[in-house]
Amino acid sequence: MSDPILKLKNLSCGYAKGFSLEGVSLEISSGKVCGIIGPNGSGKTTILRAATGVLPIKSGSIEFDGQDIGTMSLMEKARNIAVVMQESSSPFEMNVLEYVMLGRIPHNKGAWFAGSSEDAAVARKMLGTCGAANFAGRNLDELSGGERQLVHIARALAQEPRMLLLDEPTNHLDLSHQHQIMSLARNLSKDKGIAIGIVLHDLNLAARFCDIIHLVHKGRIHSSGPPGAILRPEILGEIYSAKIASCPDPVNGKPLIFMPL
Repeated sequence: MSDPILKLKNLSCGYAKGFSLEGVSLEISSGKVCGIIGPNGSGKTTILRAATGVLPIKSGSIEFDGQDIGTMSLMEKARNIAVVMQESSSPFEMNVLEYVMLGRIPHNKGAWFAGSSEDAAVARKMLGTCGAANFAGRNLDELSGGERQLVHIARALAQEPRMLLLDEPTNHLDLSHQHQIMSLARNLSKDKGIAIGIVLHDLNLAARFCDIIHLVHKGRIHSSGPPGAILRPEILGEIYSAKIASCPDPVNGKPLIFMPL
């Protein structure tokens, strides 16, 4: 079993005038896909922001590989932790290769970043990893939403991180791109040993692709465990205030979640 690389211990933090997390404890391990699920407004994205150390801590702690994340410099964090948020913006006047090369900035040793041939090689490699190598010479504004999401992930991977955090990466995407991105996340964890933390609304994607699930409710962790232990109708019905049913997926035996008519 992989040791956790990220540990949130009894963490309380949040925004000065708004939502807060209270007593959150969770772990994300190398080589594992950790799903974070819960209703709208439950605190899923706030957990990702907390995990990068950008929110003031009221109590508790955040450790990355045994180190207090508050003691890490911005560059040190960027070399270890990559984040793709829902609202990731793109300078559309850039082409894809130039954009992905921005992920190399944390590894730049000079005062200015021009991008070396080595940086370009890493960027091309990560585009290839994401199945987007043929996008390299295109402008970002020529790409579809699903294609741009792959490019955002390629830029994050160009940081060569040990942990990748994704905030609803399948939102508004068609079935093919949803499957492509979730398969990519799983392959990055299994083949590259990257720790993956991923916020999802689609419970069936969580069931199929995640090793561990944290169910968030009202700023707290309601329960954590493998998909079969968490994605149960009695638990989900309580949290989502809805009638929910499940059956084994005929392909893989994982829970298949639906709302009966």
